Amino acid sequence: MRLYLSSMGVGDHPDRLVEVLGSGASVGVVLNAVDDRPDDETQMAWEVERDELEHLGLLPERLDLRSDTDVERLRTVDALWVRGGNTFVLRAAMARSGADDVIIRRILDSSLAYAGYSAGAAILCADLTLISEIDDPRAAGTDPLMTGLGILDRPLIPHVGTTAFEEGRLCTALHERLTAAGIAHHALRDGDALATVAGRLLPTPRRH
Repeated sequence: MRLYLSSMGVGDHPDRLVEVLGSGASVGVVLNAVDDRPDDETQMAWEVERDELEHLGLLPERLDLRSDTDVERLRTVDALWVRGGNTFVLRAAMARSGADDVIIRRILDSSLAYAGYSAGAAILCADLTLISEIDDPRAAGTDPLMTGLGILDRPLIPHVGTTAFEEGRLCTALHERLTAAGIAHHALRDGDALATVAGRLLPTPRRH
């Protein structure tokens, strides 16, 4: 598997992101975690993600999972970059389109490098129940999916230690509760990332 999972954006390790995705890779940018937001916010999100990836020498193209044509492109792009937002909104978009099956298969056979942050990283967990303490499942409708993609062996909690916004405070409180209960989880501070190194998912070295 080829994974790069961060708490916020590219994080502090853009060199490792390029290493995982491949220099000059075609990258499908998935923004469906913000489908519940106004169109102008989504357009701005696309421009920000596109510019950052292009700056790294990557070749981003927007993939909207509500479009059958874009979902078909999942079969041919080199990599995915999955933006944060609401995890349950993103999960619903993946399930409705059948994108989840394609993504899981391509991650497991290493034909697709997967990178994402916040919700785009947390969705790789098997069980999203804990994430409902951070993101509102009702944003995805009346019957939200509580199962993730099942790639990670434990929950991933982003924004740990961040207190400047409500989501960060909720993530920090959840991390502290899980730690006190001895429940294994991946805890990422903004700037941190997990990446595959020699086939293993490891924290990137913290920069000082």
